Amino acid sequence: MPWSLLLGLVPRKVWLWLIGILVALFLLQMLLYASVITGLIGYQKSSSSEDVRSVDVVNGTAQVSAALEEYRPLFEEYAEKYGVSKYVELLLAKTMQESGGRLDDVMQASESLGLPPNTIEDPERSINVGIRYFSEMLEKAGGDINLTLQAYNFGGGFIDYANKHNNGEYSKELAIEFSRMKYQELKHTGMYSCIRPESAETGACYGDIGYVEAVLSYLKGGVIEADLQPTGDWVMPVEGALTQTSNYGMRSDPFDGTPDMHRGIDFACTNAVTPIQSVDNGQVVEVVRKNSGYGNNVLVKHDEGLYSHYAHLYTISVQNGEMIQKGTKVGKCGSTGNSTGPHLHFEVRTKKQYRSDVNPAPYLGL
Repeated sequence: MPWSLLLGLVPRKVWLWLIGILVALFLLQMLLYASVITGLIGYQKSSSSEDVRSVDVVNGTAQVSAALEEYRPLFEEYAEKYGVSKYVELLLAKTMQESGGRLDDVMQASESLGLPPNTIEDPERSINVGIRYFSEMLEKAGGDINLTLQAYNFGGGFIDYANKHNNGEYSKELAIEFSRMKYQELKHTGMYSCIRPESAETGACYGDIGYVEAVLSYLKGGVIEADLQPTGDWVMPVEGALTQTSNYGMRSDPFDGTPDMHRGIDFACTNAVTPIQSVDNGQVVEVVRKNSGYGNNVLVKHDEGLYSHYAHLYTISVQNGEMIQKGTKVGKCGSTGNSTGPHLHFEVRTKKQYRSDVNPAPYLGL
């Protein structure tokens, strides 16, 4: 049948209706096509954003001590075992913050098993437990690196808190809020102290609210150089310590009450918890472990005629002869030797010998 005859037999309204349907179907098809393209682009953009974040945070080279570098093969082995191989550098950086590679519980993983600090005495077991715990926190945090790191320090409850109060995202403000809340709950135990000035100012003294920044600061590159020059700008040996319990100078001996020269400054701190750090770059020239006198103690040489001395430590994290940077953890607060309770006894000396002390206050800006 000729098209002209067919057109004449079909009413004009029907043709308009049919044309309208065809146009609508065409537009719908184009809309669906556009939606698919947009979705693919959005997916690629999202994936790219995640990759950039991962590269920024993970793919830097960890700045590690020679002691920790020796454990790299174990980090690679257990990272592969737990499916986190791409995070080896981050794990090494995290371990620099925890121990610098100088403790048997190298990843400070004992507490993740519900054990007291430094219960684990085998470095390989510590790495195994620590990386497994990291992988668990990473999965729970949905791959959010910052949230994972802070949860390693605070515990997995921080992720639950973030899910409830911040849509599962990390923020420094959230960390401070969580730390403040937990400290109020647990400060009666005496297990926690304000290890940063910011912690003392905000009352956020549970765990380390600066942990994420501290870990990521090690993702720079290379093994720490051995030739370190002193800066002359000292930090406090107890980070965040605001309480001096005894000044330099004459005082009554705490054991027998007789007049006695106190050759340093004492700072309050929490036994086996509070990190004790080197006040400046230098070389460890003496490491002593004993139960009398200064107890476990470390002497660091910063320059000719200038030494810092850290006494009554619970544990020691450095080795004799080691070059260390300002802020390096030399040990943890303790009460070893002739001590009436947990504290740091800090001295400044002009020679590598007893009785060469001078008042530490000016060096610390006190």
